[in-house]
Amino acid sequence: MKLVNIIIFCLLAMPSYAQPLTDFNAVFDVDVYGFTVGKATQKFNCNNQTKTCLLTSVAKAPSWAKRFINESAIEKTTFHQTDTQLEWLEYHKSLTRRYDDRTEHKTITLKKQPLKNQITFVEQQKHWAIQDKVFDEISISYAIQHAILNNQPLKGFFLQGDKQQQALTIYVDETDEIIDLPFEEYLNTTLIVFKNANIDAQVWLLNDHNYFPGRIEITNRKTDKTITLELKHLKR
Repeated sequence: MKLVNIIIFCLLAMPSYAQPLTDFNAVFDVDVYGFTVGKATQKFNCNNQTKTCLLTSVAKAPSWAKRFINESAIEKTTFHQTDTQLEWLEYHKSLTRRYDDRTEHKTITLKKQPLKNQITFVEQQKHWAIQDKVFDEISISYAIQHAILNNQPLKGFFLQGDKQQQALTIYVDETDEIIDLPFEEYLNTTLIVFKNANIDAQVWLLNDHNYFPGRIEITNRKTDKTITLELKHLKR
């Protein structure tokens, strides 16, 4: 299907009213080089009164893989969600690395500070300018889902990390794909591609599940290493 047809399809499928992200519990298989090396559990909850939302991701390797995968992480992203906007506020990561002779712990906190018009890496006091559509690596797929749901342009997005902030190029791929997942077969998807100087990524959004990310594939250009997250379970 041509790009223009996909865009028309998306526009026709979009409701005219606002579509916020809703609460969910999801489990993804994490694959590297074609092998499942762990699971990532992601949970999203919103407070309807304060409009504050929290995305929590817990990634751990199974016992057999811990000899090869020595990292586990808990990541939390806080948003403010209105009828028309998903605003990134803060990201916190607790990283654990295990070695034969020791265990190391690292904390990364990225926080928006509107009064100073900056985003701060709290632990190292590094700063970047605030962008309207800035998101971290865990939340960017859901930010894209929110934009698709609300018929918003996929322009002006930035990826915020602890080392740098980079603009993203995001577009709807011309390929229409049907994928199979453990909980359902023959799922129609909208394929989203995004990239910057460091990564190439693809996200398969599930058309019949409010464009929820069903598969996420990220390739590091420097190492040529690809990590794939495939949705195994989704509960709303």
